[in-house]
This record gives sequence, C-alpha cells and structure tokens, in this order.
Amino acid sequence: MLLVRSFYLAPSKTRKNNGCTLKRVGKSEHSDLNYSAFRQFDSFEIYKDNGIKKAFEPIQGNFDIYFFISAFTGDSFDGTRKTFHDYLILKVNAKTEAIIDGFQYTLEWAEPPPISDLYRVTDKTRKLSDGINLNQLQMTHVEIAYLTEEEKVLKDHGVLKLKE
Repeated sequence: MLLVRSFYLAPSKTRKNNGCTLKRVGKSEHSDLNYSAFRQFDSFEIYKDNGIKKAFEPIQGNFDIYFFISAFTGDSFDGTRKTFHDYLILKVNAKTEAIIDGFQYTLEWAEPPPISDLYRVTDKTRKLSDGINLNQLQMTHVEIAYLTEEEKVLKDHGVLKLKE
C-alpha cells in the first residue's frame, strides 16, 4: 500500500507553536519510557483504550521521566480553528540531568497512523534545564520514509518550563 501524505489534515509542524511554552506537568523518579507503547505508533492498535496517552505514562526503571504539555491553536482537518496539545516526554539521567531520550507528539493529530507525527530526541548531549529550546534537542521524525527534508526535523521553537 502506498502512503500518501496529505497536507491539510493536521496542523503544520513548521508553522505552528513557534515560541510556545512546554510546561512540566509531571516528573516520575525511578522510571523509564514505555518503549513498547511507542513501537505501536505505526499501528492503529495504539488508538485503542487511550493508548496514545498511555504511551506518555512512565513505567518502572532507573531514570527520571519528565512530562510536558503545550497548548496551541491551529487549523483542524475540517477547516475550523481548534486547540491542539503537544506532549513531550523526556528520559533524564537522575545524577547528571543529561537528556537520554524523549518523544513529542500532537495529541489531536488527525493523520493516521499516529507515527506520522511522532518525533524523537536525537541530541543526547544536552542537560535538562529551565528555558531550554526544544530545537536544541534536535527532534527528528521517527518514520522518515515519506517525508521531505523539511519535514524530518521538528521546528517548534518551544521553550521548556520545569517549574510546575
């Protein structure tokens, strides 16, 4: 089956959310990312039982997990303006504060499968700090087979706020 990307089903990752604030809404110690849930983003199974939201819930592990949310207004697939929510989850070394891994997804993304909007941290040299710019994490699209060079890197210019 040939996957054809459409351009008006969800907000554009290159023109939305510029200058947004990603507010920390949770921190979990002795935790890890739920990698098995993130592997399901290429399947429609992830839509069952709030699977997308559950992917952003940490599991038991040896790291600190930080969860951020940003709300923004964008154009919906039906042509109306609505509020969208970016979810960001970061896996951090508890001792050094180094960001080890992380994922970003827009919860209301309308284009299936959900992997079409899943981005992952690629710069593992950053330490978590208040005010860090999301672009510094160099988040790239998880599934790049059908994307243009412009779409492969998340360009949101969001700023992380650590204080709840």
